[in-house]
Amino acid sequence: MSVILTSVLPFLAIIVVLIVIHELGHYITGRLAGVKVLEFGLGYPPRLFGIKRGETEYTINAIPLGGFVRLLGEEDPGDPRSLAAKPRWVRLVVLGSGAAMNVALAIFLFALAVTIPREVDISRARIAEVVPNSPAEEAGLQTGDVIFKIDGRDVQNISQLSYRIRLNLGNTIDVTVLRSGGTDGGEFITLPVFARWSTDVYIDADGIERPQGPTGITISPSYGSIQPVSLDEQEELRLLLLEDLGLSAADELPPGESVPTTRLVPFSERQWNPPWEAIPLGIERSYESLVLARAEIESRIRGGIAGSQGGFQVTGPVGIAQLTGEVVEVAGWVSLIEFAALISMNLAVLNILPLPMLDGGRITFVLIEFVRRGKRIAPQKEAIVHLVGLVAMLTFAVIITYFDLVRIFSGEGIIR
Repeated sequence: MSVILTSVLPFLAIIVVLIVIHELGHYITGRLAGVKVLEFGLGYPPRLFGIKRGETEYTINAIPLGGFVRLLGEEDPGDPRSLAAKPRWVRLVVLGSGAAMNVALAIFLFALAVTIPREVDISRARIAEVVPNSPAEEAGLQTGDVIFKIDGRDVQNISQLSYRIRLNLGNTIDVTVLRSGGTDGGEFITLPVFARWSTDVYIDADGIERPQGPTGITISPSYGSIQPVSLDEQEELRLLLLEDLGLSAADELPPGESVPTTRLVPFSERQWNPPWEAIPLGIERSYESLVLARAEIESRIRGGIAGSQGGFQVTGPVGIAQLTGEVVEVAGWVSLIEFAALISMNLAVLNILPLPMLDGGRITFVLIEFVRRGKRIAPQKEAIVHLVGLVAMLTFAVIITYFDLVRIFSGEGIIR
């Protein structure tokens, strides 16, 4: 039951909203352009029921994974009210409006996320170790330095530091640190550090192989407070320790092994942004999501930071549903707003790619018309191309779903 509440239902709600918003873009621009809209469907067939208003049928369908809009004559210009009969610029607007709506929705959701009051970790990031012969060592970073800014942008915690570095893979970044010492207790220093695409492992002080990371530093929270670990938490930690040692729950811990009774809790503060600040932040985060996606792909191709973790992590609807539950578990329900924004941006990019059956594939045929000075490809040939694309996409979806199910039944997570 908890899986349904934390994974399935939130996933379905996100997918339905994102795809309905996408199709609404096609519906509105199509109607404004005088294209006949045959059907606006919620979910995918088989149809449960529908109602006709004017010339458009509005339907509810059985498979709740989004929605669709059927426009008259998407390939065949035989009817003057068909999409294919409209001028090329009109077709480009109608076909591209779905992706544009997803971008607009992503901006709105990112902006909404930062207007909601939230607890933010402000413990900063302290350099715990500088890897020998790394960019960090070459730049002059030292163990004990506390990182305050990356390229002039404030970084309040380890997560923000990692985010800023991943945004700049392959570039030199200015790292501002507070270095202790001197008569004033410390000074701020800004050093240029190169963020590498690919890294090797290194042997730490305990003889363990660890990834170096883009810059070659390991980090820990800088400031925090000591709080006691509850008895229930101590018992959980004891069981985990016994499991790691290959012992049963009835066994006692070996001499020298102990369960911590206190823990370091980073300081945090409640933060939020007013709407006039949130909208620019939403635009910035939407753009940065594209930069991160490009960096992730390029890093994997180069065999670097992401590639060293086992290759591409490709998921389908089942995997995204699993990831939805993990996001709720790790970061809470409010985090689903940013998660939905990321999916919306991904949906926009995916849909605009020049792949058959997708909007980008149809846009490609319109652009070919421009190149051929108005001579269009025969509707029958275009329809065949889109059909082949549909079959390929469904086959790919089935394969991905199989591997998603294998991962779930084997007990593996995506971010856990």
